[in-house]
Amino acid sequence: MANGQNQSSVSVGIIGAGMSGMLMAIKLLREGKTNFKVFEKARKVGGVWRENRYPGVACDVASFAYCYEFEPKADWSRRFSEGSEIQGYFEGVAKKYNLDDYVEFETSVTSAKFTDDKKWLVTTDKDESHHFDLLVDATGPLNQKLYPNINGLDSFEGKVVHTADWDDDYDYSGQRVAILGSGSSGVQATAPIAERAGHLTTFIRTPQWVMPTPNPYYGDFSRYMKRKVPLLGMTTRKFYDWVGEMFGRASLYDGWQRRMVNWAVENNLKSIKDPELREKMRPDFQPMCRRMIVSETYYPALQRDNVHVERTGIECIEKNGIRTKDGQLHELDMLVLATGFKPNQWGVSDITGPNGEKLTEIWKDEHNRNYRSITVPGLPNFFVLIGTNSPITNLSLIDIADIGVDYVLKCMKRIEAGEFTSMVPKQEAATKFGQELASSFDGTAWVTGCTGWYTDGTELPQTWPWSPSTYRDKLKEPEFADYDLV
Repeated sequence: MANGQNQSSVSVGIIGAGMSGMLMAIKLLREGKTNFKVFEKARKVGGVWRENRYPGVACDVASFAYCYEFEPKADWSRRFSEGSEIQGYFEGVAKKYNLDDYVEFETSVTSAKFTDDKKWLVTTDKDESHHFDLLVDATGPLNQKLYPNINGLDSFEGKVVHTADWDDDYDYSGQRVAILGSGSSGVQATAPIAERAGHLTTFIRTPQWVMPTPNPYYGDFSRYMKRKVPLLGMTTRKFYDWVGEMFGRASLYDGWQRRMVNWAVENNLKSIKDPELREKMRPDFQPMCRRMIVSETYYPALQRDNVHVERTGIECIEKNGIRTKDGQLHELDMLVLATGFKPNQWGVSDITGPNGEKLTEIWKDEHNRNYRSITVPGLPNFFVLIGTNSPITNLSLIDIADIGVDYVLKCMKRIEAGEFTSMVPKQEAATKFGQELASSFDGTAWVTGCTGWYTDGTELPQTWPWSPSTYRDKLKEPEFADYDLV
């Protein structure tokens, strides 16, 4: 057992100043703890909301459920807020808590190693070294842009832009534009780009199910009442929490929740009037197998006169456009790569345990890669917020991160109390959890044949195979019997 530590001596390193990294830092401050440092590769906070500025970017979780519970925002402009408003919210919260005093901006962590003195040695791209008792990876699973592996992409002579690296100064009005990708970013960008482009071709390999959720603007009176009567905002948040639980259960069970979702998306598909286009847009997998798309503008945009849906596979990209496998050349001025992020690629690849264990190697073993999504065998005092096998489907990831942050704080308090210095999940505990995972996906929507950023159709899905409330229960209190404590 440990000899005991002074409370102020327990230091925490946090990688990433996005939503979850900010949450970790703020909750430390709210506990009166200041012995921590946040490393952020960019010039400001915000994570995915800082990176994604493409036309139409918005959250697919209702705004009242997508904010910190201790920092509610009563005056959201609409049900599903645009990315700029969400980024503004996070910047405002960061300013309130003076997070700039604790963040090393434009600093990337290049490696982290747990040393013999039971400290994490963190090295940055500025050739600086830092030591911490605890290390929290808050980079999330979506932080490295994914580019399509298409022959000739570099030969295109027009404008090429990734949705996660949008060029705000480029004017595509009247141009021939193509969108590659039909995930959330591709769907959200379709309508606003179609309104300005001369012609839009959307290349779709895998059509998505789309939930027809209206996105009204909140009027002045509605926002005024929510500011004056906080209970209204709290009630609205609880309602959307229930909706998230319902979506979670629709993914798990063949009950009324799944039947309701199936009816809603099938009925929405019928809103496409052209039978040929409707069949083009019919997915070949069960709803909820992939993260559900939420949009009221997508299907109407696809039916515009200046929009063409192309399902034929791409043969190559040439200097003037895209050639499909039927030999046709689609002449273009601009390519929009709505191809998202590399799945489950957290921000730091070189993380090493005391015996040379590499995080990247540990995560290759789908049956032993983590313990309840939050800790990793072989890596003491290392925590991952929204880690592999977290509930990352149609839920507020703020709630998921919040559960993880509270778990870290509870472990930290035991270290502060001198009960132990380091903790690492036992291999048998990780193996048992992996076996529980493997046996729990049968009957869920995620094993019905689709591929996506948390399932490739071959290995175990990267998500949580139980209800969202079960995640909260499993991480409510650390079970220290499942850890080796030193």
